[in-house]
Amino acid sequence: MSDLFGTFVLTVCGLFFLLTTWRSAAEPAAFAARLGLGVANAGGVNEIRAQYAGFFFAAAVVCGAALAGLVARPSALLAVAMIFGGLIAGRLTSLAVDRSVAGYGATIRALLVIDAVGFALAIAALMI
Repeated sequence: MSDLFGTFVLTVCGLFFLLTTWRSAAEPAAFAARLGLGVANAGGVNEIRAQYAGFFFAAAVVCGAALAGLVARPSALLAVAMIFGGLIAGRLTSLAVDRSVAGYGATIRALLVIDAVGFALAIAALMI
């Protein structure tokens, strides 16, 4: 059962990471706009591709490598927990400072849930 759950978590998170990679690499300005960011020049496009496409591609590779047996699953799940844990910690800190989600776009509100669920799933898979 734990192996099946870990496979599920690594697959779902790996697919989310690949989707983020694709969307940010293919249309960096549109991707940034969905986050409430603006891209001023080619340097901004490069930064979206590096920070989002590059980073999330590496995360997807780790998930895939674990599913293929090339990387220990606990190590990959720890990496997933660190990624989503860091994201949700930053989002919750921002939410506490802002005191509401007023002004947060739909994508950021959705990411509050996605990051929390991703973190919880990774921790649960590690603990099983």
